[in-house]
Amino acid sequence: MLWHIVQRELFQQLSSLRFVLATVLIVLLMIVNAIGHIHQYKTQQIEYRRQVSASLERLQRNSNNLYTLVVRGPGGLNKQPSKLSFCAQGSENHLPPSVFGWSAGWGKDLNIEGTLYKVSGLWRLQYGTSPPITGTDIFPTFLKIDWTLIISIVLSFVALVFTFDAVSGELERGTLRLTLSNSIARGTLLVGKFLSTLISLGVALLSGILINLLLLHLSGTLQLNGEEWIRIGGIFAVSLIYLSLFSALGLLVSSLVERSATSLVMLLLIWIIWVVLIPATLGTILSGLNLPQANRDYSELRSAQLKEITERYEARGLYNKAPTRARPPTPATLLWAKFLNEEAQANRGLNKEFLTARIYQIQVARNFNRVSPAAIAQYVIESFAGTGFQRHLNFLKNAENYAKEFNNFLISADRADSDSPHVPFVREGMSDKPVPFESIPKFQDGVRLERIFEGATLDMGLLLLFFTVLFASAHVSFQSKEI
Repeated sequence: MLWHIVQRELFQQLSSLRFVLATVLIVLLMIVNAIGHIHQYKTQQIEYRRQVSASLERLQRNSNNLYTLVVRGPGGLNKQPSKLSFCAQGSENHLPPSVFGWSAGWGKDLNIEGTLYKVSGLWRLQYGTSPPITGTDIFPTFLKIDWTLIISIVLSFVALVFTFDAVSGELERGTLRLTLSNSIARGTLLVGKFLSTLISLGVALLSGILINLLLLHLSGTLQLNGEEWIRIGGIFAVSLIYLSLFSALGLLVSSLVERSATSLVMLLLIWIIWVVLIPATLGTILSGLNLPQANRDYSELRSAQLKEITERYEARGLYNKAPTRARPPTPATLLWAKFLNEEAQANRGLNKEFLTARIYQIQVARNFNRVSPAAIAQYVIESFAGTGFQRHLNFLKNAENYAKEFNNFLISADRADSDSPHVPFVREGMSDKPVPFESIPKFQDGVRLERIFEGATLDMGLLLLFFTVLFASAHVSFQSKEI
């Protein structure tokens, strides 16, 4: 019986003018998305390769001496553009494409015992002086034609258009009483209407997706591996969950009212507030109330931190003796090594503190923004596409892991030199020999499937929760409706 109802409702949906218009609109938007992405992705790839090539050249120049690597390191680390940025790119332009790496931005020329001694900070990742990311930048704006806009805005509206008269319309025409006069359970009829709507929406979306991917493939822009096809499949599955939510909402409101016109007006009002206004205003307001820490605050704390450490070591005689390459290491060499290491660790801690504070401020506002399923859908699609804020957090994690790996390599390379005093990370305490460029670890950024699912699990659960509540409410409402 259920399949018979689905077939009947599906035939009505697929043969309707609204389905044809919706499919044409989706296909046209997908074509526009593909055309716009072709040039953009090629430009991103060219710029990324240029940055990586420049970074490798700089790293190779610095490999002529191990201590040069200690001070200058590999420079900045670049984020790899996602092949699936055409799926979700709304906030990507507001996120930094790299992490700045430098030697602390300080150095001194000291006169110790009549001899000029040059000292510089050690290479480390730097977040505190980067332009702050704010919630205003990364919250859903839906200004770009990508899959997120098509699914979150256009198809959610189409789902309401398909369902606003599913119950109230039949009640007005008198066909609902005729249908229920047969041995059909109300729950079965409701499920049949829901499934037919979801299949119709899925057909329209799939048509647009296939044409979109075909155009990108023919242009030579899109060359996907198996993992990326899984991610596209994940986006399609999430889209169906999201559209199920709005289909259930349409059925709920349609079963609560007597006239389809009333149902349409109520659904339009809910859609405008829930899908358009909340993502555009709630997170932005909260972000404005919770401003990120200013670069000036970081600079002041950084200056005070460096001053405190320097004065403390100066009191211990830091500037009285210069480090030497004597073996065993002299007290002066060990003292300078402790100073440089403590200064670098303290600065890393301060950078991490500022980064964590900024991330927390954005996460709080994003959590409030999850009141809107449109915002949730954007977060999930961004996770699968490898773009957006969650992807940026994963990039920062990759950069931190590489920084640890790079520092461990420096220590290992120094230990391999039998002539070194082995006192990292002071110049006189480390090897002064060249380092084979091939042996130096290179930064490789990328998106890992397990991290994608970790970032998307919460939001997928929220979408399912919204759907469950709405469909259960629609079922209760339809069961109790007088016909």
